[in-house]
Amino acid sequence: MMSKTTEFQGSKFYLQKGLETTKKITAMTTSPATITIASSGYAAGDMILIAGLGGMDGYYPIKSVASDSGLITLADEVNWSQFDKVTTFTNATAAKVQFHDNFCAIKNLEQDGSSLSEQDVTTMCSEGTETEPGEIEHGSVKLTFFLNFGSDVQKALREKFYSKETFAYVLKLKDDQGSIYGTGFVQTSMNLSGEVKGKWESGVTIKMAKRDYHLPVTA
Repeated sequence: MMSKTTEFQGSKFYLQKGLETTKKITAMTTSPATITIASSGYAAGDMILIAGLGGMDGYYPIKSVASDSGLITLADEVNWSQFDKVTTFTNATAAKVQFHDNFCAIKNLEQDGSSLSEQDVTTMCSEGTETEPGEIEHGSVKLTFFLNFGSDVQKALREKFYSKETFAYVLKLKDDQGSIYGTGFVQTSMNLSGEVKGKWESGVTIKMAKRDYHLPVTA
């Protein structure tokens, strides 16, 4: 069978613009990762910022929403099994992420993979050097695009760098390949590149703040 390929053109990339009004979380489970919000108005594919759940706070994509019960199931890759279930929800909230329009000026996107450091666990009984996985060093997303200082997205990238803001982003792929949801900050601000008979180009590097999540296309 011939391998299936996915075209770059037609993909979409969105940067966070803001947040909607927060809504109260009234319940949650760790496995699977779910929260409950009555009449949230959220839908599959939305990204939300959760606060007030301790170590589970952060940005997450939604896999499904049960409108009758308010049960919101997060993407399958969200793993809360190492956390204790929260029973008090006084300060627990969620807010839907608002995004800028599709960043159509992008001509190239590269994501460097995350990596694991090595922890030396060699002992006097070892026959040689022994190592085990250490901490995760998150990768980065590099964007190259045609320069346009009048673009709301490019203005936002400059503002996010100087304000040291951590924000959400979404990469939507074609051909039913799903979407990648991540968070990061602008590590390298907008550069400039131009030449005679060419066009001004720019680019940024977004350092991933946490792991990203893949959300497959759901029927």
